[in-house]
Amino acid sequence: MEDTIKVFHRVLSFAGILIYAEGNWDSKLWLAFQIFNFIIGSLSFIFTTGFVVVNCSDLLIFIQGACIWTTGVIMTISLGVCLIFRKKFRIFLGEMVFKDEILEMPLIQFVLKLESGKKLIELKQMVNDSQEKLFRLTKVLLKCYVTSVWLVATMYLCSPIYEMLSRGDKSLRLLAFDMWFPWSLENFKVYVISFVFHAYAGYLCCVAYPGLQLTIILLIGQVIRQLRILTFVMENLDELVMEIIKEKGDRWQMCCTAVLSQCVDHYIKLKRFSNRLNVICQPFYLTLILVAIMLVCMCSVKIAISEKLSPDTIKYYVHEFCFIMVVLMFCLLGQQVDNECANLERAVTENWYIFDKKHKIHVRIFKMALSQRMRVFIFGSIPLSLPTFTWFIKTGMSFFTLVMSVLED
Repeated sequence: MEDTIKVFHRVLSFAGILIYAEGNWDSKLWLAFQIFNFIIGSLSFIFTTGFVVVNCSDLLIFIQGACIWTTGVIMTISLGVCLIFRKKFRIFLGEMVFKDEILEMPLIQFVLKLESGKKLIELKQMVNDSQEKLFRLTKVLLKCYVTSVWLVATMYLCSPIYEMLSRGDKSLRLLAFDMWFPWSLENFKVYVISFVFHAYAGYLCCVAYPGLQLTIILLIGQVIRQLRILTFVMENLDELVMEIIKEKGDRWQMCCTAVLSQCVDHYIKLKRFSNRLNVICQPFYLTLILVAIMLVCMCSVKIAISEKLSPDTIKYYVHEFCFIMVVLMFCLLGQQVDNECANLERAVTENWYIFDKKHKIHVRIFKMALSQRMRVFIFGSIPLSLPTFTWFIKTGMSFFTLVMSVLED
């Protein structure tokens, strides 16, 4: 757990984002650095937008510039979300990452002290192992994501350098990303400064993209994990309590109802947390989906009209693949949250008939709470799910077909 937090802190601190820091996370000096990076991201967005607007009459150059523009939009949004909601993200991490919220349940606290009972030991191992597995998985994903984005940025940066060296034209002023600048690049010093700006903005993507997105994935992953634990408790409620009480009777019945009440309380906490996180992330989800549709379309067009295995084209393969995988990850998470809620609802109503009237009333209350699913929404009533990913791919390919038909005409 500590290793994962250190990796997240190390990555995000390159952009001045200290939400994973142990102390002094709201330092004014680091906040100034974070604001500076947001300004760099905003300038990148302005310059890429300027390039797209200036070249809107030339469809081929417009398509090439649009690939960079879409990336700049997500980078600016990511840096802006991290800046504006840094205090709220710190609170979220305090609730779900720095401490394990499921340990607040009296049943779990009791189970972690035990060394006997088949189902109790199974629950204990599930709590400990699932936490370790989640942090290990997110750490691996973060490293893979940083490497992928770094590879894309490096390919974009190396491509113009290679082209200038191969041509041998000293007056050539190629840049890594398609941007419009309000100054001339004829002066070599101005060109070098502009290229350094490109390099800084490019590697800023390596921080902004993985940092925010993997933080959201980690938080939603904790929600999924704790829903699974609640499902296990509800599926084995009578056996768990029987291993604690050792006899079946009024006391067993009272304990079962008490554990059910604990599960209801914890589910309400999870739902409130999910709703608060979703309010902040909804605009980000919406922007990501819409921008990714455009990027998939533009990269596909660029690949279709270019030499398939040239160094300049390969970067578009990697660029498109990264965005598709990001959208797939979020859709899988949204789908998994919905699936876990459905599993919990089924577990709650599975063995209701073996309990008394008071317990059945609690079951009805829980059933009503579960009927309002804990979905991850893009915006309004559209959930993140596998059907949404299918729609994303189909829409991207439809735009691709449309643009290719225009080019052929």
